[in-house]
Amino acid sequence: MSTSAAAPPRSIPAPRRSPESDPAITPRDRAVLLAVAAGRCTVSPDPGAGLLIDGRPCADQFAGQRLLRAGLVDVVAEPPGRPSTTVLTAAAVGLLGLPIAL
Repeated sequence: MSTSAAAPPRSIPAPRRSPESDPAITPRDRAVLLAVAAGRCTVSPDPGAGLLIDGRPCADQFAGQRLLRAGLVDVVAEPPGRPSTTVLTAAAVGLLGLPIAL
């Protein structure tokens, strides 16, 4: 009589969550938010250029859109052809624990 060991049950990986649904932010997102808080960020009027930090394109080309969709950054519209100013939302200030009021 042969006894075969039952195969161990396979673990099912947890579903992946989008960054917007995760309340935690990455160190890179935190650095971008701190740059926005310091007034160093704008959004380029050129399509595809995205977020500018100190007038230069952000290395993470998706950071600006990701933070906008997450409701952590707002864009203040400027005249056409000029970079738009970015500001933190109250949610971002609370998430970062900054001692500022909006």
